Amino acid sequence: MKGIFFALAGGFFLTLQSVANAEISSHIGTWQAAAMTQLTGFLFALLIVVLIRDKTYRQLNRVSPLYASGGMLAAIVLFCNMTAVHIMGVTLTIGVFLIAQLVMALAIDGKGWFDMSKKKISRTQIIGVLLMIAGVIVLKW
Repeated sequence: MKGIFFALAGGFFLTLQSVANAEISSHIGTWQAAAMTQLTGFLFALLIVVLIRDKTYRQLNRVSPLYASGGMLAAIVLFCNMTAVHIMGVTLTIGVFLIAQLVMALAIDGKGWFDMSKKKISRTQIIGVLLMIAGVIVLKW
């Protein structure tokens, strides 16, 4: 139940962030908005680390540079998201983003990439993604 709560909250906040970032980017530029979003996110996360007095950041040298580069990926995600919102609107952007996330998640699970345990991909999972694609096509009309 806790996982579902956080997944729902993440989805809600991603949508709100998409709208806010698109608005910011229309005033200052897309990469500038991505930089501002990354900076404010970093400062907020740093504040939380300080407030909860978590010292595990001292073990950062144990993290692979590949995984430590996730922030760079987030900047690309932000740029793509803001650009898509301007072109397609929030609803279609989020729908397509969700499909892309699911397809990549299925590939990672199915292949066991990035040190994840390999999982069998079922026919129902593939049908679920195809239904989501059909749903986005219906939304587009």
